[in-house]
Amino acid sequence: MAPTYKIAVIQLHPKPMRIEFNYAKAAQYIRDAAVKGAQLAVLPEYHLTNWIPDDPHANEIYDLWDIYLNQYRALAKELSICIVPGTIIERHKIAETKEQKLLNVAYFIDNKGEILGCYQKKNLW
Repeated sequence: MAPTYKIAVIQLHPKPMRIEFNYAKAAQYIRDAAVKGAQLAVLPEYHLTNWIPDDPHANEIYDLWDIYLNQYRALAKELSICIVPGTIIERHKIAETKEQKLLNVAYFIDNKGEILGCYQKKNLW
């Protein structure tokens, strides 16, 4: 018989550009899912920031991507649950040209907090 997995598909309505609030809300949903026996929690795209590229503080917030990715890694390890934290907007500075590049990336984090894979969308939307 094929193995059975319990998956939490989490739907939430992020507050635009309120990354700390949105992370706390997502983390609580993941905690609830883990208590209910889920082995995988999947969050929606843009769940940390929403998509508001014209916001004057957007770039500052997009620079925080690695902090929240590491928080999801720690949460996965703590709860022993796999997490796909939707997509996370990342801002990277290209040293040679001093330009900035935004990426829309989805990660798969295992129940030990390790990143097993990622997918970078071709378009930001």
